[in-house]
Amino acid sequence: MGTKFIEVDETHKGQPGVEEGVKTIEVGGQTITTPIFVQRIDFDDLAPEVTEDLTTVKFAVTVTEEMEDFTGEMHEDGSPVTEIKEIQVPKWLEVDLGVESLKQYEEAMAPFLAAARETEAPTVPAPRKRRKK
Repeated sequence: MGTKFIEVDETHKGQPGVEEGVKTIEVGGQTITTPIFVQRIDFDDLAPEVTEDLTTVKFAVTVTEEMEDFTGEMHEDGSPVTEIKEIQVPKWLEVDLGVESLKQYEEAMAPFLAAARETEAPTVPAPRKRRKK
């Protein structure tokens, strides 16, 4: 998520997105800690100047990863022979978009969404283990 923090004065205390924190500075070899207030501002990940009417879009893409796999053979010392294989795995992403960026995303995805099939919601995958052949 595109997020930035700006320092605001104490009069903003209690307003939405305003949090109290501390600032530590070093002056003349001494460390001074002072309370501060910061306002969290979320922004469009493609157009950082857009900070209102944001929508978080989640999607998956298929990426290639390398995985070590047993071949079923053994080295002379008795250890298993392994090889590196490329596998396709889903990678889940999200992006925060303002109205115009969301419109661009929907236009770009339209042909893919039109051809897509509905599927079950993903479950958390079990950790990958090495496979034996």
